[in-house]
Amino acid sequence: MNEEEEIVSVRVVDEFDDLEAELDSNPDEVRIDSSDIREEASEIAIKAIHDGLEFSGSLPTVRRIAIVLIVAGSLLGLWFGVLSIAADPSDILGDNIQSLNADQIISGLIVTEIIDGDSGGDTPEGVEVRLLSSSGELVDRKFTDQDGRFQFSNQTTEVRIIEVQSEGNITERRVLVPGEVSQLTITLRAGDGVNEVDLRRVSNLEDSVRLGTIVAFFTVFSSALGFGAAMETLRGNSYRRAQWLSGLALFSRGGVFIGPGLILGGMALNRLAKQQFSDQIETEE
Repeated sequence: MNEEEEIVSVRVVDEFDDLEAELDSNPDEVRIDSSDIREEASEIAIKAIHDGLEFSGSLPTVRRIAIVLIVAGSLLGLWFGVLSIAADPSDILGDNIQSLNADQIISGLIVTEIIDGDSGGDTPEGVEVRLLSSSGELVDRKFTDQDGRFQFSNQTTEVRIIEVQSEGNITERRVLVPGEVSQLTITLRAGDGVNEVDLRRVSNLEDSVRLGTIVAFFTVFSSALGFGAAMETLRGNSYRRAQWLSGLALFSRGGVFIGPGLILGGMALNRLAKQQFSDQIETEE
């Protein structure tokens, strides 16, 4: 410890001892002035901001602009990623779900089997056709007209079951989603038991939502790599690491092409400032 440091230490100790003695002798008269504390805190904050500005100002202009571009592109990617994660599936899939929620019609034709086993016989009139829910509860019922036709209007896209029972014939059941099948043709065959056919299409909606969520998380991860690239550019230690991280951050796709364009601009400026990175200086030496 040099002489100056010893003098400062002695002064601090003396001042502390004087304050302690005053507190012991007059405890009611010693008060902490909150305004002084606020002033000192403000001075510290202003000094920190000033030092930070001086530090950023010491960076070469090219690298400083590169950092701004990379951070801006990464922020766009982060924003789009978070929006995709928080979005409702109906917002992601849009028109597909909207069309499925519209009112639908279930219509069909009842025919009887002819003697040789082929379909295409008579079209019976007055046959009861029952519309059931997925749990088997009765929703509605109709009777076929003289042409053997029936129709259920204003149906939602919930799973429905069409059931046709007639004496002496096998009970026919069709499981479907209104709107997926335009026209039903049900053939009544002599016999006992139940013949159930599932006419529902394989839905890819869940797979689409799952894939969209994975892409959203990957977008957020890529944007985080962009912030790492900005920090590496700020430190100026490794040019290759900064460029590699920036390249991976392009997959954040903020604003489709706006974010990647900004990051590419930052990479181009880093290329111009390549000789300012420590690893490149060491290579030249």
